[in-house]
Order: sequence, then C-alpha cells, then structure tokens
Amino acid sequence: MGYAGFFSYAISLWLLTGLLILRLEVKGYVLAAMDKERKVCRSLGWINICLGLMMFAARWSLQKWGW
Repeated sequence: MGYAGFFSYAISLWLLTGLLILRLEVKGYVLAAMDKERKVCRSLGWINICLGLMMFAARWSLQKWGW
C-alpha cells in the first residue's frame, strides 16, 4: 500500500491550529466580551485537536499493524 507524505503535515496542522485557536482567538473574544463567538471558537479548537489526535492514532495503527 502506498503512503502519501501529506498525512503528517495534516496532523500537525490540525493540532497546531486547534491550539492556536484555543490560545489566541478565545482570549480575544473573552476580552471583547463576545460570548457566542468564544463558544464557537472553543468548539472549533477542540474539534481540530480531536481530529488531529484521531488521525494520529489512525496513522500509528496503520503503521504498526500494516492494514
């Protein structure tokens, strides 16, 4: 089975953007007292982190067991 090399980059981008959203965007919305936007940003940040972790687990299992 061939392996496309973009998978590692996609995983790191999902994790990095999730962390940046949680650190930078949410703080800005807290300071501006924008509650709805803060909740949406927190949700999107955690979704990005979860997607990155799930893709990391999928890549690891494929490499370990070679499905």
